[in-house]
Amino acid sequence: MSRSKRDVGGYRGRRTITDILRLIAIVLAVLVVLAIGVMVYLQRYIVYTDEGTRLELPPFLQSLRQNREPKEPDGSASLPDPGDLNVVEDPTGSQSEPVEPDPEETAGLALALPVSDVTGGTAAARLEEAGADALILEVKDQEGKLAWTSALAVAARAQVNGTQAAGEALRQWNEGEVYTIARVCCFRDNSAPYYYNRMALRQGSNNWRDELGLRWLSPAQADAQAYIAGLCGELAALGFDEIVLEHFSFPVQGKLNRINRGDSYDAGRFTAVLEDFLSQVERELEPYGTKLSLRVGRDTLAGAEDSSGVTPQLLERYASRVWVEDDGQLPAPLDLLGQVGITGGADRLVSITGAQKPDSPVTQAVFPE
Repeated sequence: MSRSKRDVGGYRGRRTITDILRLIAIVLAVLVVLAIGVMVYLQRYIVYTDEGTRLELPPFLQSLRQNREPKEPDGSASLPDPGDLNVVEDPTGSQSEPVEPDPEETAGLALALPVSDVTGGTAAARLEEAGADALILEVKDQEGKLAWTSALAVAARAQVNGTQAAGEALRQWNEGEVYTIARVCCFRDNSAPYYYNRMALRQGSNNWRDELGLRWLSPAQADAQAYIAGLCGELAALGFDEIVLEHFSFPVQGKLNRINRGDSYDAGRFTAVLEDFLSQVERELEPYGTKLSLRVGRDTLAGAEDSSGVTPQLLERYASRVWVEDDGQLPAPLDLLGQVGITGGADRLVSITGAQKPDSPVTQAVFPE
């Protein structure tokens, strides 16, 4: 029998080169569209710094990445987080190695916890579990966010206030017997300068940003000084025993040459400006007997930088304690204090050990009896 002319037999449905190329083109087009979509989505998480660009993933992606990391086998010893930072008040002299305090051998161990442990009622149990009898709380972070509701207009407009319930929980906690330290990030503040340009360090017609891409209040602006000093006064009224000021000076990192010069940034007045500011803070704390401590970097303490405005005389006058990272370099922080004329020795030094970067979180501190 002969085949029908319309019967193509075994060749039915066979793809030609044109069909295959068309399919490849469609697949490539879909992949390009997806890649563009991912790039557009992730663009908001790209941060530009002096060291280049980095990607800060949203919390749910960070969680996925952390969940995929291999877990330690059973029975293995856990390693310390390299981003953590131990704060040890050195009672014996200079040390270049991180100190792991033994709660049974120290007069007082301070543990850093999130404010949520206070508001959630778990702080006391965690302190007891760690053998600690003092607490460190970060109450103003580098974004400018507060752990309590401030009565100051700047905080309300900048939308940085915590809840009133958190403030009341802090007040009740501070009525107890636990020695409690408040960490305050002063002029590095990514929120208030956005709403109050006149209070900010400026670059051209924009807010200047540091090496982390964060805005700064100008330490020279009277309103900025009054805002931070007022916050410290509120914390003292909440009952904190000690306040540690961080980034209380002019910035020392980032493209400083791009900051607009003038009343907000006059290198000839840096130290005088900081004296005015610290005097205000001191007056705010005085009625409550709250201790004022200052955190500085090694270069600042050793006089190796001249952009902060901080001097040894300033620290000697205003700092009840001086917090310095012990990075293993010589001379050690305790030796540096003596060399630059800061008195008090080990009773005045808080040696921060184990930090991998300047803004690593404080985890614990040992204070002499």
